[in-house]
This record gives sequence, C-alpha cells and structure tokens, in this order.
Amino acid sequence: MARGRTRIIRSRGEEFEGTTLCRRFGQVQVSVVEGGPCEWIGTGRPAGRPAEPYVRVCRPLSGEVRVFQDGRESVASGTRIVCYDSSRPYRIVIPGPFRMVTLLLPHRLIGLTTKEAELITAKAWYGSQGLGALMSDLLVGLERYGEEVETSIDLLGGSVAGLAAALFAERIRSVASDPDVGRNALMITIQAHIRARLADPDLSPMSVARFHKVSLRYLQKIFHERGTSPARWIRDERLARCRSELNDPGLDHLSIALIGERSGFHEASHFSRLFRDRYGVSPREYRKRRESVELFG
Repeated sequence: MARGRTRIIRSRGEEFEGTTLCRRFGQVQVSVVEGGPCEWIGTGRPAGRPAEPYVRVCRPLSGEVRVFQDGRESVASGTRIVCYDSSRPYRIVIPGPFRMVTLLLPHRLIGLTTKEAELITAKAWYGSQGLGALMSDLLVGLERYGEEVETSIDLLGGSVAGLAAALFAERIRSVASDPDVGRNALMITIQAHIRARLADPDLSPMSVARFHKVSLRYLQKIFHERGTSPARWIRDERLARCRSELNDPGLDHLSIALIGERSGFHEASHFSRLFRDRYGVSPREYRKRRESVELFG
C-alpha cells in the first residue's frame, strides 16, 4: 500500500487496516490515525521535481510509536511527542494497536532548514513540562475539538506553527554547538514571534529587536543572511496570510478590508496596492478568480 513517498508494510501477513482523518488549519495539517501493528518507510525526496519538505510531529493517544531517522531511534508514548523529516529516509514502527494525532508543518512555514531539522528528528520530547507540554496538550485538543473550530482557521494554523517553531528552536539551541545553527534557531524564534503578531499595527523591526533583546542592526544582519530584511519579511508574511484567507471559501463572509486588518493592513487602499504589487492582481480580483475556478472548473 503506497501513499505518496511513504510505503506501508503489511503487518503479520495482513494488510494494514486503519482510518485517517485530516483537517487543515491554514497551512498546517492535523491528522488522526488509528489502526493496528504496522511499519511505514519513507524514502525521502523522490527523483525529478522535489516535493516541499515538511516536519511531522507525532503524539500517540494510545499505543507507542518508534521513529528511526538520521541514525537515531526514539520511542513516543503517553504524553511524549516525536518528529521526523520528510526530506530524508525514515522508518516508523508501531508494534501494536494505536491511535495517534500528527501535525504536518512545511519547512518554509516554520523557517526550518534541512540541516536544522537533523538536530530534532527521532528525539522524543517529554510532554509534561515547558513548551513540550503545551504542544502535547495542543495536539490532544486539536484531536478532540478541531471539528468545532469554525472561524479564524488560518490564524489558528499560524499560532500552531509559531508554537512548533518555538519548540524546535528551543531544542536546536540546546544541542547545537555551531554558532551559525544557534543564530538560525534565534531566527526561527523571531519568525514565530512575528507570525503570532501580524495583526498588531505596532509590529515593526524595532519592536521585534526590543522584544528579543538584540540590536536592530543585528536583527537586520540575520535577515540579510537569508536574502531579505525584517520589514520586507513582515510585509511578505502579512500578504501571504491574506492570500491564504482569500483562497479559503470558509472565510468568504469576511470583507476584503477585514481580511487585510486581520493581518495588520489597516488601510484598504494600501493593502490593495501592496497585494497587487506582490501577486499581480487586486485582493478582490484574486478572490473572484478563485470563485470562478470553483464554479466552472
């Protein structure tokens, strides 16, 4: 049985039987998987056109999950959580009946590089304290109450991604000896901070630098290393969130102006001009094009 680049092996001579329920919160996907003993093998990126790499965070609700990647093995059960990276080979072994909630996060959403991901894969977090406890509890809550969330879907996804980014950055800083990796971990934390505050009209490079106790010049330096600036990155993230909301039929009840305000654009004309410059069409035209595709596509 194959699913994308993942192969699910038969267990004890029988086909894997189970169920998978998925729900998207903006760019974040939450899945609940339930079944019997099985083994999943991922081969990493396929030949040809590369797929977007992602990190998957796993939190067992019952049973245990064993993750093998990057020469390590880790076991998660109870409140413990563990993750693996799709861009490199991995192996998941589930020895008995299980129920598990997982979180799929694209690298670009949390500012994670492949090198940084190698520092956190197949290493279980205790879900009983600190950020690990927050993430563990959040995954359980999304499994229980995800269907009841009717509004602010993309904003919720941004908050989930922000918490995951903070958790990863904390772990990376604790194990990294390379100063460059430590700086990248700080960048992940800063990006998560910005994403959680896109609606704040007072969000600025100076406020970000002050919050993280670094100089504005240093903040500009670490963004420059990634080919951008703090102000440009804030603007692009705001525009990307607006585009995601305009592309979501579940948010069609929101006006264009309100969608702009939800991401920090409090002047409709300014928002429309920036959106057109970035995507080639106005926000209103972008939404109409999506509706036309749905109607006639």
